[in-house]
Amino acid sequence: MRVHVPKPNRTFLEMDELACVLDAAAKQDRTLDPALTPKKIGPTSTLVAHLLAQGKRPGEIAETLGIAKSTVTHHLRQLGATVGRGYVGRRAVCEILGRSGPRVGELCDIRIGHVRLHDPEGARFRIPDAKTETGIREVQISPDLVEAIIEHIDQLRRAGRPTGPNDYLVQNLKGGQMSRQRAAKIVSEAARQASEELAANGLPPLPRITPHSLRRTYISIALLANSFDVKWVMGQVGHADSKMTLDVYAQLEQRVDRSHGTSFDRLIRNARGQVAADLAPQAEVATIGPRLGHEGEKPTKTVAKRPRREGSKRADLQRGRHMARPGFEPGTPRFSVVCSTN
Repeated sequence: MRVHVPKPNRTFLEMDELACVLDAAAKQDRTLDPALTPKKIGPTSTLVAHLLAQGKRPGEIAETLGIAKSTVTHHLRQLGATVGRGYVGRRAVCEILGRSGPRVGELCDIRIGHVRLHDPEGARFRIPDAKTETGIREVQISPDLVEAIIEHIDQLRRAGRPTGPNDYLVQNLKGGQMSRQRAAKIVSEAARQASEELAANGLPPLPRITPHSLRRTYISIALLANSFDVKWVMGQVGHADSKMTLDVYAQLEQRVDRSHGTSFDRLIRNARGQVAADLAPQAEVATIGPRLGHEGEKPTKTVAKRPRREGSKRADLQRGRHMARPGFEPGTPRFSVVCSTN
C-alpha cells in the first residue's frame, strides 16, 4: 500500500515582512545603541565603546584594557549597550538567505574566496558543492546585498576574525564554520523580534520562519522582479526540477492577481443585463380592434408588427443571429439536434 504523506505547509513572506525581518536582524547586530549613549562619558567608557564597536566580547575588552570583566559590564550598562557574546553576523545571515536564496547548508559552506564583489552590477558568489549537480552554480547578487556583505567582512576584520580566502563568510564566535542549527536560530530570533514590533503597532505577527522560508521568499520576489522568468530563477536557486519553482509560482499567482472576484462579479452583471434586455418590450403593441373589410367579409383584427431589426434575414444569419445568446458557455446553435426518420 502506498500511504499518502501530506505535504507540509511551506510559506513565504511578503516583501514588507521580509524587510521587517532584515531590519530586526540588523538591530540585533548593534551592540551599542547611539540613542542611549550619554553625551559625556569618561575615558574608560570611551575605550570600552570603541572596542565594543569592533566586535569585541566583554571578556576580550577586559583582557585588552586590563580591568575586571564586571567593570566592563558596568560601563556597558551606562552606555546602553546590549551585553552579548559578540558579533556573529545576524544581518548577513538573513540578508544572504532572503536576497539570494541559498540553502542553509550552502550558506554555511560559503567561503570568502567564493565571493566576487569587484563589480557591483555583476557581483556573485559560487556554490562549489551542493546536494545535486544542478546545485553547483554561480548565484548573482544584488547591489544592496553587496553592501551588506562588505560591511559584514569589515566587521569581521575589526573583530579580529580571520578574513582570508579560505575562511568562512558566516562564522561562529571562534571564527569557524557556523552550524545550520545556529543559522536557523538566528533567523528565528530575528523573526520573533520583528513579530513583536509588528504586534506593538497593531499588525498581525509573522508566521513561523525558517531559513527555507527565506529561500522561498527570494524565489517569489525573483519571479516578480524578472517577469516570471522561471528558468533564470531555477538557475539561481539550483532547482533540478521546475516543479519546485512552479510550486512557489502557483502560490504567488494567488497573491499577485487578486482581481478574480472583480472579474467574476462583472460577468454576473453582464449576464443580468442581457436577461433584462431580452425581457424588455421591443415595441409598443397597437390597440387591437375590429376592421371592416369589403362587403360580405368578416371583420378581422390587426396587430402592429414588431419593428424589424437592422439588416435583412441574410445579414442576420451572417452576424450569427441563429446562434444562442452568449453566456458563460460558448455559443451553440439553438437547434443543434435534428431528428429524422428513414
